[in-house]
Amino acid sequence: MIDFRAERAVYQQLADLLREEITSGRIPPGGLLPSSTRLEQEHGVSRETVRRALAVLRSEGLVVTEPSYGTRVRVAEERRRVSVPRGATVISRPASSKERAERGLTLGEHVLVIAVGGRVVGVHAASAVELSFR
Repeated sequence: MIDFRAERAVYQQLADLLREEITSGRIPPGGLLPSSTRLEQEHGVSRETVRRALAVLRSEGLVVTEPSYGTRVRVAEERRRVSVPRGATVISRPASSKERAERGLTLGEHVLVIAVGGRVVGVHAASAVELSFR
């Protein structure tokens, strides 16, 4: 239940509720989340609150939103192990339109950029890799 008087933002509370539905299996991989309109009505929140909550879940790689279809729980993919060299930096950022096209990512998904000494040595879809530090 959403507490409108809590310090935690309402959209974060909604994201927490939906995340629990997903991680508990009540909404299974491939399953559709309720529509934005239904979420607004059930939780007494605005369309913007729903939009922001879904953006949080997309950025975490839990859901994908497909126009004219809805938002569904992402089916877990096998993660590939990527070795990170000593002294490297790893930055997470939203994928560019070119990166989304090249990697088959949806809007809001992140990539991990691995750089050594300011030189990029790898760009990976965040939801598809597991980092191993040497």
